Amino acid sequence: MLSSEISKLMKVTFIGSPAVGKTTMLRLLSKDFIDKFYFPTHGFDLKTIKLDDFNIRIWDFGGQQSYLKTYSRDYLLGSDVLFVVTDSTPRNVLNSRELINYATHFVDEECPIVAIANKQDLKKNDGRMTPERVENILHIKTYGLTAINPSERLKLMDIIRKELNQIVIRKRSKKDEFQ
Repeated sequence: MLSSEISKLMKVTFIGSPAVGKTTMLRLLSKDFIDKFYFPTHGFDLKTIKLDDFNIRIWDFGGQQSYLKTYSRDYLLGSDVLFVVTDSTPRNVLNSRELINYATHFVDEECPIVAIANKQDLKKNDGRMTPERVENILHIKTYGLTAINPSERLKLMDIIRKELNQIVIRKRSKKDEFQ
């Protein structure tokens, strides 16, 4: 692989509680069929997508505690950006806070941790929180999304693009600083 291709290879990781929409987001990005039935991810899923000049490896971890505590530590390492996905319910938002604290021990301090407040289509019906409320609780940048809606694909791609472009800018300024 050419060094220019390697420099454009980015690792994006999705973590979160079970059934919050991580796999649905992965399918949305890769234009796969989005199934409305819940099938838990066992271990992890991995997809590579092209976004502008970036080749993105997206890691989607099963949300069950046994996977998160056993395997995620090894797979979180080397992430360029970590997305903590929540379904915006109070319980899962609080669980996400615990995941953020856990993940900070394994990702580089330069790796941004960003929340996705998924299932925004349901917030009026069952007490789910707005992205702003989730951000106030988690104290990290938070984006709202409805991953089962195929029209949200561009929004998710824009979120990832924005985060990756900021990483590239930081890396360039750091590189210039040392030259």
